[in-house]
Amino acid sequence: MNEPLIGILMATYNGEKFLKDQIESILNQSYSNWMLLIHDDGSEDETLFFIRHYCNKYPDKIILIEDNIKHGCPKKNFAHIFNIAKLKFDFDYIMFSDQDDIWLEDKIEITLRNMLKIEKHYQNTPIIVHTDLKIVDSYLNIISDSFWKYQRINPCNNSISCLLLENTVTGCTMMINKFLYERIFYFPDEAIMHDWWTALICVSFKGHIIPIEKPTVLYRQHEKNDTGAIDYSASAFLKRLMRNPIKSMDNAIKMGIKVRMQAKALIKYVKEYANYTDINTLELISSLENQIDNQLQRKIFYLKNKCLCGSFIKKMKKFLFY
Repeated sequence: MNEPLIGILMATYNGEKFLKDQIESILNQSYSNWMLLIHDDGSEDETLFFIRHYCNKYPDKIILIEDNIKHGCPKKNFAHIFNIAKLKFDFDYIMFSDQDDIWLEDKIEITLRNMLKIEKHYQNTPIIVHTDLKIVDSYLNIISDSFWKYQRINPCNNSISCLLLENTVTGCTMMINKFLYERIFYFPDEAIMHDWWTALICVSFKGHIIPIEKPTVLYRQHEKNDTGAIDYSASAFLKRLMRNPIKSMDNAIKMGIKVRMQAKALIKYVKEYANYTDINTLELISSLENQIDNQLQRKIFYLKNKCLCGSFIKKMKKFLFY
């Protein structure tokens, strides 16, 4: 039996400082049947120089997609690579890679082993397997041994209701099976990030999201992070709030707007592909559609359908601003 082929999708932009470490960590994986697809978003540093070096050195493993298309954000860049991967390659599973982390050497092996185990129980079903992360600084000093604990994320909060308001799946740790990626027909502009949208589609189409407690990534925090880890302990939250209450409130309001726009896009998507969709999800989405623009009705919907998951602080933030 042939080993499954893993497609690893990497979006890059001005990543010269840490890119070598990340590519080397993928090359050093204990599982070796993978291909790395990279698309650069118009880097102005030496990112492309490093990528081409590795492509020349490992032509059967690392491919640079050179089409001069620029997107201006990681979400659209990842969506672009994803579409190319679906059209031009026959991967058994897909993973996503940031440009500045480090994968622990057994990341693919652990994730794939769990994926294969889950697929035995849920055949012909969309599945995501994802893991915890260790948060590190630029020099790989440990900030936290658990991203989930640091951000007060409960990875078991992966129902459609909870995922409408909060993503609990980190893209750089996830593996998705073919049954799922064949059902991701597009990433709408309203999608907040590629991983959040992927998780929403998974559970909307009767799928399963399986968390693995073991960290498999060193999640590097530095001054150029597009997204990053936020300490959601009560003390850290209060410090941020007291330091700049207007900015904190404004950020929460803006995120609430994005969450509702993404939910509207999901409503359209689910109805468009209703033949794939779980009937309970369809009923939930239909109910939300009628209430999403009315603030009072929307909050009642959140309470009734148990959308307010997570810590007390997160629940209050969602209830007040989402």
